[in-house]
Amino acid sequence: MDETVKDPVNIIEAVSSWPLETQIYIGLFAATWLIGGNVVIAFHYKRVGKAWWSGFKPFAFPWRDFNGREWAMLGALAILALSFMICGIYAQ
Repeated sequence: MDETVKDPVNIIEAVSSWPLETQIYIGLFAATWLIGGNVVIAFHYKRVGKAWWSGFKPFAFPWRDFNGREWAMLGALAILALSFMICGIYAQ
């Protein structure tokens, strides 16, 4: 049961071995989710009258105060981001 890893997988080499189309779609997934998620949080804090950077504080969980519009934005963002991920998976 004592299995040691002699050559750990280099993540850059692993990703660079993927087809270019897959790399692009996975990059779009990550960028869409990270940037879009931060935009939704910034809209929320603007609506409640706080500074837009308040969402970057540790343990700042604004989800309980979301209105319907913000949940819809988050849902649309999730659908778009996951669509990019699915396209990336099927591009292989």
